[in-house]
Amino acid sequence: MTRIHTAFAAIGMIATATVGLATSALADVVVKDGSLRDVPHREVRYADLNLDSQAGIDALNNRLEIAVRAVCGQVYNNRLDELADMHDCRDASRDRAFAARDELLATRMAARTDPGQLAMAQPTAIAIVAARGK
Repeated sequence: MTRIHTAFAAIGMIATATVGLATSALADVVVKDGSLRDVPHREVRYADLNLDSQAGIDALNNRLEIAVRAVCGQVYNNRLDELADMHDCRDASRDRAFAARDELLATRMAARTDPGQLAMAQPTAIAIVAARGK
């Protein structure tokens, strides 16, 4: 009996650690309320990142990917039509998310000649919206 209890305790500790790691990654992805109330969406914040470094850009890319997966959901069965819809949603949402990221980085690069421009009313988040065909 003690071996079984020890095994369950070990599994529980591993599950708790995994949830803790996933929670810290998802803490950077925030649900946004507003006009998109009926559409799956996330707001990815990046004000805490140094987007002048590769590490900061990599962290932003990771946050965007997490948000895309969150808004497009998962398919838990073998229905090919649902799987195709999910992949289409992810592709379209990812394309828009990374286009917004590229625009942000281009704006930051252009603002290097005028630092005051960067400080003026720059957004601090990218909205990720599920792009579904239905």
